[in-house]
Amino acid sequence: MSKHINWIFALAVMSAASGCAPYPLVSSETVVVAGVGPVEVERLNVRVVSVNRAARSVVVAQGRHQWLVSVPPIFGDLRRVRAGDMVEISRIEGAAVDVRRSRRGDRPGITYREAVSGPPFHNLPDKYVVRAVTLTARFERFDPASNIVSYVGPLGPRSLTVADPAVRAELQTFGRGDMVDLTFAEAFHITLN
Repeated sequence: MSKHINWIFALAVMSAASGCAPYPLVSSETVVVAGVGPVEVERLNVRVVSVNRAARSVVVAQGRHQWLVSVPPIFGDLRRVRAGDMVEISRIEGAAVDVRRSRRGDRPGITYREAVSGPPFHNLPDKYVVRAVTLTARFERFDPASNIVSYVGPLGPRSLTVADPAVRAELQTFGRGDMVDLTFAEAFHITLN
Protein backbone atom coordinates (compact mmCIF):
# COMPACT_ATOMS: atom_id res chain seq x y z
CA MET A 1 0.00 0.00 0.00
CA SER A 2 1.37 3.40 -0.93
CA LYS A 3 1.94 6.05 1.69
CA HIS A 4 1.50 9.64 0.49
CA ILE A 5 4.10 12.13 1.64
CA ASN A 6 3.97 15.81 0.67
CA TRP A 7 7.42 17.34 0.29
CA ILE A 8 8.67 20.60 -1.07
CA PHE A 9 12.09 19.94 -2.38
CA ALA A 10 14.96 21.67 -4.09
CA LEU A 11 16.58 19.85 -6.98
CA ALA A 12 20.28 20.28 -7.48
CA VAL A 13 21.29 18.28 -10.53
CA MET A 14 24.61 16.54 -10.01
CA SER A 15 26.82 15.59 -12.91
CA ALA A 16 25.78 12.51 -14.86
CA ALA A 17 28.22 9.71 -15.54
CA SER A 18 29.06 8.84 -19.12
CA GLY A 19 27.25 5.97 -20.79
CA CYS A 20 23.75 6.91 -19.59
CA ALA A 21 20.92 8.99 -21.02
CA PRO A 22 21.64 12.73 -20.90
CA TYR A 23 18.55 13.44 -18.73
CA PRO A 24 16.28 11.49 -16.35
CA LEU A 25 13.41 9.47 -17.84
CA VAL A 26 10.06 11.16 -17.29
CA SER A 27 6.62 9.91 -18.36
CA SER A 28 3.73 12.31 -18.77
CA GLU A 29 0.02 12.67 -19.41
CA THR A 30 -2.10 15.71 -20.22
CA VAL A 31 -4.83 16.85 -17.82
CA VAL A 32 -6.99 19.98 -17.70
CA VAL A 33 -6.44 22.13 -14.61
CA ALA A 34 -8.90 24.90 -13.75
CA GLY A 35 -7.18 28.27 -13.95
CA VAL A 36 -4.35 26.96 -16.14
CA GLY A 37 -5.84 24.79 -18.92
CA PRO A 38 -4.24 21.66 -20.40
CA VAL A 39 -1.03 20.77 -18.57
CA GLU A 40 1.38 17.86 -18.52
CA VAL A 41 1.59 15.77 -15.35
CA GLU A 42 5.16 14.47 -15.38
CA ARG A 43 5.95 11.31 -13.43
CA LEU A 44 9.46 10.43 -12.37
CA ASN A 45 10.25 7.19 -10.49
CA VAL A 46 13.37 7.42 -8.34
CA ARG A 47 15.17 5.47 -5.61
CA VAL A 48 16.23 6.99 -2.28
CA VAL A 49 20.04 6.82 -2.09
CA SER A 50 20.57 8.37 1.34
CA VAL A 51 18.72 10.22 4.08
CA ASN A 52 20.23 12.92 6.31
CA ARG A 53 17.58 13.51 8.98
CA ALA A 54 19.60 16.21 10.79
CA ALA A 55 19.95 18.28 7.60
CA ARG A 56 16.40 17.32 6.50
CA SER A 57 17.67 16.18 3.10
CA VAL A 58 17.38 13.11 0.91
CA VAL A 59 19.37 12.15 -2.17
CA VAL A 60 17.30 10.38 -4.85
CA ALA A 61 18.50 8.73 -8.06
CA GLN A 62 17.28 7.42 -11.37
CA GLY A 63 20.04 5.38 -12.98
CA ARG A 64 23.16 7.49 -12.52
CA HIS A 65 21.30 10.80 -12.19
CA GLN A 66 21.01 12.10 -8.63
CA TRP A 67 19.13 15.00 -6.98
CA LEU A 68 19.31 16.52 -3.53
CA VAL A 69 15.86 16.76 -1.94
CA SER A 70 15.51 19.29 0.91
CA VAL A 71 12.41 18.75 3.05
CA PRO A 72 11.12 21.79 5.02
CA PRO A 73 9.98 21.19 8.64
CA ILE A 74 6.30 21.85 7.88
CA PHE A 75 6.15 18.51 6.06
CA GLY A 76 7.06 16.35 9.04
CA ASP A 77 10.05 14.22 9.88
CA LEU A 78 11.89 11.72 7.71
CA ARG A 79 11.65 8.70 10.03
CA ARG A 80 9.70 6.63 7.47
CA VAL A 81 12.13 7.30 4.61
CA ARG A 82 14.98 4.80 4.13
CA ALA A 83 17.76 4.27 1.58
CA GLY A 84 16.44 1.97 -1.12
CA ASP A 85 12.82 3.20 -0.90
CA MET A 86 11.15 3.84 -4.26
CA VAL A 87 9.46 7.22 -4.77
CA GLU A 88 7.16 8.46 -7.52
CA ILE A 89 7.25 12.22 -8.07
CA SER A 90 4.30 13.75 -9.94
CA ARG A 91 4.86 17.31 -11.11
CA ILE A 92 2.66 19.88 -12.86
CA GLU A 93 4.11 23.07 -14.30
CA GLY A 94 1.91 26.16 -14.44
CA ALA A 95 2.22 29.08 -16.81
CA ALA A 96 5.21 31.43 -16.55
CA VAL A 97 4.50 34.50 -14.40
CA ASP A 98 7.81 36.41 -14.68
CA VAL A 99 11.02 36.51 -16.72
CA ARG A 100 14.24 38.49 -16.42
CA ARG A 101 17.78 38.30 -17.73
CA SER A 102 20.06 36.15 -15.55
CA ARG A 103 23.16 37.54 -13.91
CA ARG A 104 26.34 37.25 -15.95
CA GLY A 105 27.91 33.82 -15.50
CA ASP A 106 24.74 32.11 -14.18
CA ARG A 107 24.36 28.45 -15.12
CA PRO A 108 21.15 26.41 -15.41
CA GLY A 109 19.61 25.87 -11.97
CA ILE A 110 16.40 25.76 -9.96
CA THR A 111 15.41 27.96 -7.00
CA TYR A 112 12.29 27.06 -5.00
CA ARG A 113 10.26 29.26 -2.70
CA GLU A 114 7.99 28.22 0.13
CA ALA A 115 4.61 26.72 -0.61
CA VAL A 116 2.21 29.11 -2.23
CA SER A 117 -1.54 29.06 -2.29
CA GLY A 118 -3.93 30.74 -4.60
CA PRO A 119 -5.33 30.41 -8.07
CA PRO A 120 -2.65 28.66 -10.17
CA PHE A 121 -4.13 25.17 -9.67
CA HIS A 122 -7.79 25.33 -8.64
CA ASN A 123 -8.85 21.69 -8.94
CA LEU A 124 -5.84 19.66 -7.81
CA PRO A 125 -6.29 17.04 -5.08
CA ASP A 126 -5.15 18.03 -1.57
CA LYS A 127 -2.11 15.75 -1.95
CA TYR A 128 -0.42 18.29 -4.23
CA VAL A 129 1.76 21.07 -2.84
CA VAL A 130 1.99 24.27 -4.89
CA ARG A 131 5.07 26.48 -4.82
CA ALA A 132 6.86 29.16 -6.83
CA VAL A 133 9.90 28.19 -8.88
CA THR A 134 12.55 30.32 -10.58
CA LEU A 135 14.41 28.40 -13.24
CA THR A 136 17.70 29.67 -14.67
CA ALA A 137 17.89 28.36 -18.22
CA ARG A 138 19.30 28.97 -21.68
CA PHE A 139 16.65 30.69 -23.81
CA GLU A 140 15.96 28.95 -27.12
CA ARG A 141 12.94 30.77 -28.58
CA PHE A 142 9.53 32.23 -27.94
CA ASP A 143 6.64 31.55 -30.34
CA PRO A 144 4.13 34.43 -30.04
CA ALA A 145 1.56 32.50 -32.11
CA SER A 146 1.34 29.67 -29.56
CA ASN A 147 2.65 31.61 -26.50
CA ILE A 148 5.22 28.87 -25.87
CA VAL A 149 8.74 29.60 -24.62
CA SER A 150 11.41 26.96 -25.26
CA TYR A 151 14.49 26.72 -23.06
CA VAL A 152 17.22 24.33 -21.89
CA GLY A 153 17.43 23.99 -18.12
CA PRO A 154 19.00 21.54 -15.65
CA LEU A 155 16.71 18.71 -16.80
CA GLY A 156 17.21 19.36 -20.51
CA PRO A 157 15.09 20.95 -23.24
CA ARG A 158 11.63 22.08 -22.10
CA SER A 159 8.80 24.39 -23.09
CA LEU A 160 6.33 26.39 -21.05
CA THR A 161 3.10 28.27 -21.75
CA VAL A 162 3.19 32.03 -21.19
CA ALA A 163 -0.19 33.60 -20.37
CA ASP A 164 0.85 37.02 -19.06
CA PRO A 165 1.10 39.66 -21.86
CA ALA A 166 3.93 41.50 -20.03
CA VAL A 167 5.98 38.29 -19.82
CA ARG A 168 5.29 37.55 -23.50
CA ALA A 169 6.51 41.02 -24.44
CA GLU A 170 9.67 40.63 -22.35
CA LEU A 171 10.45 37.23 -23.91
CA GLN A 172 10.53 38.83 -27.35
CA THR A 173 13.60 40.86 -26.28
CA PHE A 174 15.78 37.76 -25.71
CA GLY A 175 17.96 36.01 -28.27
CA ARG A 176 18.78 32.33 -28.58
CA GLY A 177 21.46 31.40 -26.05
CA ASP A 178 20.65 34.18 -23.54
CA MET A 179 20.47 33.01 -19.92
CA VAL A 180 17.10 33.88 -18.36
CA ASP A 181 15.32 33.44 -15.03
CA LEU A 182 11.79 32.12 -15.65
CA THR A 183 9.40 32.16 -12.67
CA PHE A 184 6.31 29.96 -12.61
CA ALA A 185 4.10 28.07 -10.18
CA GLU A 186 4.26 24.30 -10.02
CA ALA A 187 2.56 21.54 -8.05
CA PHE A 188 4.14 18.38 -6.67
CA HIS A 189 2.83 15.14 -5.26
CA ILE A 190 5.25 12.51 -3.98
CA THR A 191 4.33 8.91 -3.23
CA LEU A 192 6.60 6.69 -1.16
CA ASN A 193 6.08 3.10 -2.32
